[in-house]
Amino acid sequence: MGALILRWLWKPVAVLLALLAVWLRGRASAKQQTALEAAEAYVRGRKGMDKADAEISDDPHVLRSALSVRPPDTK
Repeated sequence: MGALILRWLWKPVAVLLALLAVWLRGRASAKQQTALEAAEAYVRGRKGMDKADAEISDDPHVLRSALSVRPPDTK
């Protein structure tokens, strides 16, 4: 009786294990892709901040004049 059950069950169990392996591999790939996208977003943001820092002058007169042309509703 036990041998008969094993003879019928090994194929569905093998299919389920194969599907589980494929699902786990896809999940790991998605996590890796998410980490890569996060790293790329960080690099883009960091480059934007560095560019903004490079455009700001250290001259107090330039900074003061930039503040004087701001819209009045900004704090």
